[in-house]
Amino acid sequence: SGEADVSRFVVSHALQHGPLTGGKGAFTPGLARITSTVEPLAGDAGSQDVFATIPELARTVSEIHVGFDGNVAGDVRVPAIDRNIDGEHVAWGGLDLRAEFVPASRKLSGSLNMPSLVVKAGEGSTELEALTGEFDLVEVLPLVYAGRVDAGISTMGIMPAEGDDVRITNLRLSSNSSCDTSLYHFTQNIGVESVAVGASTYGPASCELVGKNINATALSEFQASLQELYRDMGDTDSEAFYDRVGQLYAALFAKVLAGKPELGMPHLKMVTPLGDLKGAFSVKLLSPVAETGLNPLLLLQHLEAGAELAVHEELLKGMLRIGMEKEFGGENLEEMVQQRYAERIEPLVAQNLLVREGGILSGEALFSSGRLTVNGKEMPLF
Repeated sequence: SGEADVSRFVVSHALQHGPLTGGKGAFTPGLARITSTVEPLAGDAGSQDVFATIPELARTVSEIHVGFDGNVAGDVRVPAIDRNIDGEHVAWGGLDLRAEFVPASRKLSGSLNMPSLVVKAGEGSTELEALTGEFDLVEVLPLVYAGRVDAGISTMGIMPAEGDDVRITNLRLSSNSSCDTSLYHFTQNIGVESVAVGASTYGPASCELVGKNINATALSEFQASLQELYRDMGDTDSEAFYDRVGQLYAALFAKVLAGKPELGMPHLKMVTPLGDLKGAFSVKLLSPVAETGLNPLLLLQHLEAGAELAVHEELLKGMLRIGMEKEFGGENLEEMVQQRYAERIEPLVAQNLLVREGGILSGEALFSSGRLTVNGKEMPLF
């Protein structure tokens, strides 16, 4: 962004020394308490305009308490906003972020709460209710954290001026990770109770991702290098910057492949009005291949992978119907859908690449020792 797009602010800090800190009769033993507020920079038109448009920002407060044991606990409170901004009406319930850091154990924990957000623009609007989050992490290596993270949104709605409304209910995300010696492991889950699009309701839906044996030292070095790159390069939107980021990712990839990493999705399920979809996959590196990690042909010799999928045929036809309706319109649509579906699916069923049973198509693929089998039938790779 250009210099004209930059707004500068002043963060003011009020420091209270121990042994007692606080006020209004509520004193807490500790080394210090730091209260911070934000205000526009005098003479900076950009920040003056922002605070004039959203004066509630001036009531944003951060409080940090430093205990005698070195523990640091604090919170950030952003007040609610209800006003017109750039032609849109914004009603925001504010934000409350709380965190605590324990230097002795490198433990970081806290919570996030945003009660609501409503943005109305013209005839359309977007709504969000009850965004929450909790985290309980330990810095196992510099810039690498392991532990638990949970987040969720109670409801989220998108009501466009034209077209179907979309409403998502009870979206949940969770992550659990650990690190033994220098290997990082994680399990991540995402689930949603329902997604309503117009008159149709989809869900519940859920997915689980698992990673094992990830080189934690490589992750730490990558994070440190990326942080240094952002600090040293002034233009983070340049081709040179993206080239350097690409080089960092390539180096990380090569180091990770020097071990025996595993990645999988043991669970995928989605319920729809037209039928269900279920699936899973896994990829495992059987032996270190650091020197060949960037050569796909050599890498294949060291991989073991598997995948399975089961889907109702009516769901596949429904997805095909949506795409063809946009392409051809509604005239003779159903006949064209049935014809194209048969052209694409029947040859796969005839070759046993898909198995049909009770209106459900399923398949199972396994790659091992450089060979691919689909539903028990060996297939050529090239």
